[in-house]
Amino acid sequence: MKPKLVAVFVVGILTLSVIATAVAAIGQAVGDEPGAVTTALVNNANDPGNSGENDNALVSTFKLVCPFH
Repeated sequence: MKPKLVAVFVVGILTLSVIATAVAAIGQAVGDEPGAVTTALVNNANDPGNSGENDNALVSTFKLVCPFH
């Protein structure tokens, strides 16, 4: 009975997490707030230190997404 109770508890927490994420995403979309990735891409594109580099947009986006490169 105890593993079943723990499983129900975990599924309940995951369900609440999904609902909270959906509410936050909808609130962000309705409020016209830029997302973290959009803000990071805009800040990276406007950075004057990158003007001398020969990176194209695809490479800089990959560097933003993959922290190991």
